[in-house]
Amino acid sequence: MRPCMLHICCLGLLLAVAIPVQAKQPQADSDAVTSQILQHIEQAWVSAEKNHDATAFEQLVADNWIGITPNGKSQTKAERAAEIKFPHIAPAEVRNMKLRVLDDTTATTGTDDMRVRVFGDTAVVTGIDAETALEDGNKSIVHYVWTDVFVKRNGKWLVVASQTAQVK
Repeated sequence: MRPCMLHICCLGLLLAVAIPVQAKQPQADSDAVTSQILQHIEQAWVSAEKNHDATAFEQLVADNWIGITPNGKSQTKAERAAEIKFPHIAPAEVRNMKLRVLDDTTATTGTDDMRVRVFGDTAVVTGIDAETALEDGNKSIVHYVWTDVFVKRNGKWLVVASQTAQVK
């Protein structure tokens, strides 16, 4: 009877360890899919900024979105959309928040080291941008760090808050 009891105890211990490990796998797969979706949204935002497509931007962010610019000022969705559509109306230091380029002549952007952390229906995406601008014939590279907070509302991921800071 003892060997049988020992086998039952070992089996119980093995199941106690194996079941939680197996249960975590679907969540990890789900987080990976969510990460890809959110990275795609980030790229769509950069594209909207580059193409002055305010409508595309408005579809990516919540109506109550708030952004903090590199100079520390807050922006609403409507203010940011107007600046994307008509970049000449924005103060130079906040023009193109995602591109963060101080003039409209030539600009390239790269979104590097993007990290996505998912917490159920909330996610935080952080990244580093190295951006090149050409101003008056002079090429300059500026580095920024940024954070976007996403919330899943009615099955759709939307940005609810953003903050950008220049790395000096």
